[in-house]
Amino acid sequence: MNSLTDVLQMLTDLHITLLETAKKKQDILISAEINPLLAIMADESKLIKKIKEADEMRMEVLEHDKSYLPLSKLIEQQPDGITKVEWTSKLKLLQRLFEEIDKVNKLNQQLIQQSLTYTQFMIEQMLPQSKDSGLYSSEAAAQDSREYARLFDLKA
Repeated sequence: MNSLTDVLQMLTDLHITLLETAKKKQDILISAEINPLLAIMADESKLIKKIKEADEMRMEVLEHDKSYLPLSKLIEQQPDGITKVEWTSKLKLLQRLFEEIDKVNKLNQQLIQQSLTYTQFMIEQMLPQSKDSGLYSSEAAAQDSREYARLFDLKA
């Protein structure tokens, strides 16, 4: 069962690194830097892949040692007191890390949504105001299409 302890430690370490990465991403989102955001997202993707691999190792260890039981049930059945305490503390730490990562990710999602809302607002402010209700009016056809084309040419 020592290999399960090793896998739990590996999962804990990876999740701590993932939490640190999510916090770095939060700082980058606040500063509105694009290039560091792309790099941190690539790092985050690699970490998630490593976590999936470590979780597969955990599943293999659990299926190999016992008929599959959830970790909490396996802890309850563990006769060795020291191992039981160690696994319990690692499980609780992992649960706290999951909650913290979830909180940071939700905040990051809100920051991204605010940024998108602001960007959309700024784009709407830069577009010329139409006199008519839409592009399909008889008078707006030629001039409005030229104004929209000119705006997008400037951006490119």
